[in-house]
Amino acid sequence: MKTFIIGDRLIIFIALLLLTLSLAFALSSILTDFWIYADSLTRNGTNSENNQMNSGLFHGVRQIDWAFGPKRKHFSVFDEMRIGVAFMDKHIWFGILLSTGLGLLWNLTGIFVSLRNATLYNDPKNERTALGPLGICLWAVLAAVSYGLCALLFHYQFLTKIRHNILLPEEKDAGFSSENCIHYGFSFILMVAAFVSQKCTLLLVFFTLRGKAVKIPKCEKTKTDNNVFIY
Repeated sequence: MKTFIIGDRLIIFIALLLLTLSLAFALSSILTDFWIYADSLTRNGTNSENNQMNSGLFHGVRQIDWAFGPKRKHFSVFDEMRIGVAFMDKHIWFGILLSTGLGLLWNLTGIFVSLRNATLYNDPKNERTALGPLGICLWAVLAAVSYGLCALLFHYQFLTKIRHNILLPEEKDAGFSSENCIHYGFSFILMVAAFVSQKCTLLLVFFTLRGKAVKIPKCEKTKTDNNVFIY
């Protein structure tokens, strides 16, 4: 007995596209180096576009003009944390990476489940499990929580530390300052977009299929023998 109609499969296919889009957003976010950026920095109170900076979760670039023209210097976020001069707290940084990794795992699982339900006839016994249509909601919730936690942790780090200083001690001693010059970059926006895509998937599947995809065929009544045995 089939419980899916064409409209249901179309909804799941749209959910599959949203989950794939979310995965692309998240991967692009962690692989690019524009979680934060500064178009200009100040030195001794004077703002200069020759002094710039951008960084991701792993690598970044600082461009500093030491009076002989701007020079670009690539840096590793991990290396700066190891020697104690990073603009990110190592515990929060680890939390961001952990939540992102879990989000990618749940995201991939959701894609697999969506693909399974969009292309194959699903056993009615699985429709209320993590492999059924409503299981897509489970994986979307887990991925959304993970991506959302990642964005919140980074936002907290931005408010408490990053926006005040992203420079090295020797650069600060030379009069450079990044106070109020740092902005969120497109890499951070991509992570937020991954979170929003997961929420859209959850709402789409839950409110559309909750009354359809959980139908369980009634068990057939077993015939009983009406004969009475007298011993």
